Amino acid sequence: MASGANIAAFNVGNALGAWLGGLALGAGLGYVSPLWVGAGATLAGLAVLVAGSLRPRHHAPDTAGVPG
Repeated sequence: MASGANIAAFNVGNALGAWLGGLALGAGLGYVSPLWVGAGATLAGLAVLVAGSLRPRHHAPDTAGVPG
């Protein structure tokens, strides 16, 4: 299941990048514009990575020795 989700996310990213690059070309921004779109997408992904790594981690309570 996790492997399938990983491949699906890869394919969605691939399609989204092609679509955004096509939008930039279709808007008449020139042939270099997909490079800027790709750089922006990379920065957005980096921001998500940094935000996710700065979140506090919650651990399960320690239940060792507690009768249950």
